[in-house]
Amino acid sequence: MNLFIFSEDLRIRDNKALYEASLEQKGLIALYIINKGKNEEHGDSLAKLKLKLLALAEIRNPLVSLNIPIKVLHSQDIRDEPKEILGFCKKHQITNIFLNSEYPFNEKQRNKKLETLCNKNDINLRMFDSQLIDPKKVKNNSGQPFKVFTPYSKKIRVLLTTEILQEEPEPLKQIRKITDEDDIPSFKDTYDEEFNFSIDNHPVTEKSASKRLEEFVETSISNYKELRDIPSLSSTSNLSSSFAIGLITSKQAINQVFSSSDGTGTGQFAWVNEIIWREFYKYITYHYPHVSKGKSFNPKYDLFSWREDEDSFIKWCEGKTGIPIVDAAMRQLNQTKWMHNRLRMITAMFLSKNLLVDWRKGERYFMENLIDGDFCSNNGGWQWSASTGVDASPYFRIFNPITQSEKFDPDGKFIKNFVPELIECPSNEIHNPSIETRSSLNYPEMIVDLKSSRLRAIDAFKSIK
Repeated sequence: MNLFIFSEDLRIRDNKALYEASLEQKGLIALYIINKGKNEEHGDSLAKLKLKLLALAEIRNPLVSLNIPIKVLHSQDIRDEPKEILGFCKKHQITNIFLNSEYPFNEKQRNKKLETLCNKNDINLRMFDSQLIDPKKVKNNSGQPFKVFTPYSKKIRVLLTTEILQEEPEPLKQIRKITDEDDIPSFKDTYDEEFNFSIDNHPVTEKSASKRLEEFVETSISNYKELRDIPSLSSTSNLSSSFAIGLITSKQAINQVFSSSDGTGTGQFAWVNEIIWREFYKYITYHYPHVSKGKSFNPKYDLFSWREDEDSFIKWCEGKTGIPIVDAAMRQLNQTKWMHNRLRMITAMFLSKNLLVDWRKGERYFMENLIDGDFCSNNGGWQWSASTGVDASPYFRIFNPITQSEKFDPDGKFIKNFVPELIECPSNEIHNPSIETRSSLNYPEMIVDLKSSRLRAIDAFKSIK
């Protein structure tokens, strides 16, 4: 009998491991592992965990219609999973395990341990690469992994042949159902707490995710490059949570673009580039595992002396920095469990540069709150902003949040939506209210001087040789 184990791939279509597991027609069980210890260690947000449980409940019936029952296994630590999977296999007479590869360090270590146990117990473990292109197959002209995005993206685009973009079929229906499926537990029963956050703006099925993708490509993608940085507009695909839990794949997204055009329009090209950025950060995680261990991609920055300033960090988390665009962005995150990408860069750079607070604290806070939290993308984005990462922003290039606000939220529409104290703020002060206006509207002073803190950051980064 075969076993397929879900990870961040809660879909039926274009699921290589699931399709391969269905071919032998000797019975197939799908397994989902609930691991609260791993969730806490990795900082998975409650919003993302709720979305995954809802998506799991939605995929249950399509699987059952294929005679593929879904079972739920509870674990307490990612290091315990291999022996618990082995116990499950013995109980259900499993002889073959199929799963899609994951690249963060803990997941790779778990799979190595699982492979060792399988070899000792005559179980065949088959792992499939679920990325757009297998990371092992993408190298520079010297045969080494890329460290810079632009040449990597050019290489990827050359490799996007019809064969590479061929999607996997749906799994074959099994001749018979081997065992009864499990009920999908409620969020409260699983995580011992209520979480009443609404996920109405986030697809929970691959069908709804595919529909949103199709609508975006048909109606909005042509203006994506011009409008993507304006946070008050809904000008992005709003599919990041679907990518994060695997309702759709990069391959499906690119195919949708290419089916509507040749992908060379400015909006189409820019959006596909963002898909390739996601692939790039997973590629970096695969080839450079130290980024999964709380280390800077550039090792010299592990020597950097970050400031211990818990008070400023808390004000940053709460959106009480006295800088309207930063506060609006952080409140958007806290209230909606999502943040516009331009604002992620602004807030990350403000924390790591103007405040000189360790980027890892911000990285963790984002993961603990984002409904679309993806380790590779989140880590890559934070290290880019902090100038410690691969192909990072130069340390002397520091966003001024006020000029960023003036450029991308010129009328303050986004700010006023999330910082209600400033609704009555004069339009000519919305990006940086005067002392008098701050006092009258009960809005705080800036927690740091932008000019002097910028110079402080440049000096600090210069000191690292």
